[in-house]
Amino acid sequence: MASPHHTPEMEPLDRLTVVLYRSGLSLFALVSVLKAAELLSGAHILGEWHLPLIAAAAATASANIHLYDPKFRWFFPLMSWLGCILLGFSLPVQSPAVKEVLAVFSLAFFYAGASMFAVKEYFCFRIPGLPLMPLLLGAAVLLRWGGMDAAEGVFLAAAGLLYAWLAIAKWKMPLHFDIGDKSMYKI
Repeated sequence: MASPHHTPEMEPLDRLTVVLYRSGLSLFALVSVLKAAELLSGAHILGEWHLPLIAAAAATASANIHLYDPKFRWFFPLMSWLGCILLGFSLPVQSPAVKEVLAVFSLAFFYAGASMFAVKEYFCFRIPGLPLMPLLLGAAVLLRWGGMDAAEGVFLAAAGLLYAWLAIAKWKMPLHFDIGDKSMYKI
């Protein structure tokens, strides 16, 4: 985390990874809000693109997260990897029921990763509701499983709006705040 007493020397790769991390968070917010609008209105907005876009958001953010503690650094990308693997296995499946089960499980991993980002960022921004992200996204997955589109849309709208608030807060702060003191990286 950033320290007001330390401004790191930013290399081009540092700037790129911070922009990609923030872009992943922003894409997750946008896709979640659009999917919620689709579920609540019945309009075709994202359709089949919802899951690939969520996968792209989760993968982009998790591949570019800056964490000092190596015990946690591997865990964030793991959620996205597992989600991508399950999503990949769902592609050749012919059975719509099996395809949907794999899709919901992959979505659960993407949402687990997104929940971890939200809880991590809560310690920086103290945005009310961010610690509830695991409950909001967990409920959205369960409601999708149950075919309760409107209820899923409500939970996903709340999560998406909170995520949008987080993304806006992240973009308002200088890029070097995401890097912090590189000597703390324990590499």
